[in-house]
Amino acid sequence: MKKLLLLLFFIPLITMSFLSIDKSKEIKVEKVEIFKCKIRQCNAIAKSTGKRCKHCVSKKEDYQCYQHKPKN
Repeated sequence: MKKLLLLLFFIPLITMSFLSIDKSKEIKVEKVEIFKCKIRQCNAIAKSTGKRCKHCVSKKEDYQCYQHKPKN
């Protein structure tokens, strides 16, 4: 009886040791949004969201929209 109890206890432990343990892999997926601008999209990062600005620039020589353009 004692041997039977020991077998019932150790068999699951032995079989579990042969099973592969898959560590959960976290994959960070960053959503890329594409906007149709005539010239180009503003390259500034919004402070409120931490994401790229969605506005378009108004001139070919500009790289930032009217809100993010440095004031001279």
